[in-house]
Formats: sequence, C-alpha cells, structure tokens
Amino acid sequence: MTVIGYMRVSTPHQKFDSQQKALKDYGVEIVYKEHESGRKEARTELNNALSALQPGDTFVIFKLDRLARSTKQLLSILEGFEKQNIHFVSIQNDIDTSTPMGKFFFTVMSAFSEMEAALIRERVLAGLDAARDNGTTLGRPSRTKEIDEAIKLYVNTDFSVKKISQICHISVPTIYNHLQRENIPRRKSYRERH
Repeated sequence: MTVIGYMRVSTPHQKFDSQQKALKDYGVEIVYKEHESGRKEARTELNNALSALQPGDTFVIFKLDRLARSTKQLLSILEGFEKQNIHFVSIQNDIDTSTPMGKFFFTVMSAFSEMEAALIRERVLAGLDAARDNGTTLGRPSRTKEIDEAIKLYVNTDFSVKKISQICHISVPTIYNHLQRENIPRRKSYRERH
C-alpha cells in the first residue's frame, strides 16, 4: 500500500513549500509536482500520478483546488478511485475516503453533481422550448440559398461541380451530398461524354 502525493502550483512564482510540508507530515512516499496552471488540459504529472496508483494505495493532495477545476472533474477522479479501491485524502479539506465521514463526503458530492447536471439539463431544455415558442429555428439549416443556387447551376448549366463550388462558396462534397439528397443523378464526366 503506497501513499502517493500530488502537488500543483498555478504560476511560476508560487512555491511548493506549504504543500510539500503537509504531504511529508502525512507520510507521503512518492510525490508528483505539477508546475502548470490547472486550466491547461494536459497535466502530465497528474496523469503520471494517477497511472502509478494500484488498488489499496492512497492518493494525497493538499487542497481540492490543486486536483480539479470543477466538481464534475473532481467527482470523475473520485469515482475512478472508488472503482479501483484507492483511498483519497485532501489534507486541508480534512477529507479521507477510507473513513465513514470521507465516504459520506463522496456520497454527498455525487448527489450534488447529479443535481447540478439535472439543473443544467432542465435549463437547456427550457431555453430550447422558449426559442421554439419564439419561432427560432434550431439546428443547422438543411438548405441555404447558396445550396439552392448550386443545385440550379448544376441542373441548368454545364458548369463543373468544382466551378459551382467556387461560385457558390460551398465545398464540392456538400454539393454532391445535396444532389444525392434531391435524387439528382450525377452527370457523366467530360471524358465519358466525349
């Protein structure tokens, strides 16, 4: 059973001193240090620390904000720990998932995360309903004026699809897709006609 710690500073001017002392006092054996902002997606040292964990290990951080940027992200990490039988400790927040109170914290956090997701979904659906009630067309338009013009040019002229694409500012594949949807047969190529 290994005790693995993770520390992160947000700016080059910050130091690890307080985090390092707390992790050392806790008995952390291996420490991973991240020198980047939490806003960056790729946190190499965090990924290395998480990869090093084995069932029965303990993962220790100084504070929750050093680990995750959102409740959803934190919960995702904690759920992974629970599935792998890895204990989690946040020293400053006094959380230890190996204790009944720590498990209770995880359960409450899960409930809040589910509630937050349900509220967001409810707001999005209400916004979509309001937009529909106001006559707003939702989604990508199925056909635009440019596509209509491209189809007319294709049917009524001998212009190549490439030329039509340049005139109408639409990609060649888009023109072919709409021609297929309209069941308009493709013309024979110049070589096939001559």
